[in-house]
Amino acid sequence: MTLINTTTSRLVGQSKPAPTGAEILRVARKLRGYTQAESAAHYGIEERTLRRWENREYSPRWNDVINLVEDVYLLDILEVIGKIHDQQASDN
Repeated sequence: MTLINTTTSRLVGQSKPAPTGAEILRVARKLRGYTQAESAAHYGIEERTLRRWENREYSPRWNDVINLVEDVYLLDILEVIGKIHDQQASDN
């Protein structure tokens, strides 16, 4: 049975929280060296929409996160999540 700690919204015993869509988008964009304006133009959205997603003002839909990462940035989403976890580990 898997226990969930509702206070932190992660599995008990799991050392790393799942990254948010905002974190994934920001890290992937920076890995590719794109600006928010370039990213938004390639994906067909307004720059302010992407900015709001990355700043956690609005939550992006997961299909938007995946499509941006894989179709615009040409990165594997699991590799991006791994890099986020690596960064978190090196920060601690």
